Amino acid sequence: MARFLLVLKPSGQGSAPASALIDGLQPVLEALQAELDHRTPAHLSALLRHGTDGMHVQLFADVQAKADGYVLELALMSREPMGKGAPLTRSAFERLVAACGQHLPQLALVFRSDRDGALPA
Repeated sequence: MARFLLVLKPSGQGSAPASALIDGLQPVLEALQAELDHRTPAHLSALLRHGTDGMHVQLFADVQAKADGYVLELALMSREPMGKGAPLTRSAFERLVAACGQHLPQLALVFRSDRDGALPA
């Protein structure tokens, strides 16, 4: 099972409420052509259809409270085997990273599992 994690943190002074971080994902979901599955003020899940083979990639977004404010954790998961590098899921993850950079400039990238390791510090 493939799993890639991205952690974003609001930059600057103050902290956005959890619901504002989830609301801010709407343009990212549109850019990825994701279908919203479930949403609460601090969580959402969506489905991405990737490629011509119809593989499904699930996106989970959770707002986590940390000592220094909220972070937004985005996880992409699929049934694609990681042993072969999960190229389709990795491609979807790259699209997610790019969409977040474009549509969420107020959030700083603090962790990505393909670059920083399997678990955030």
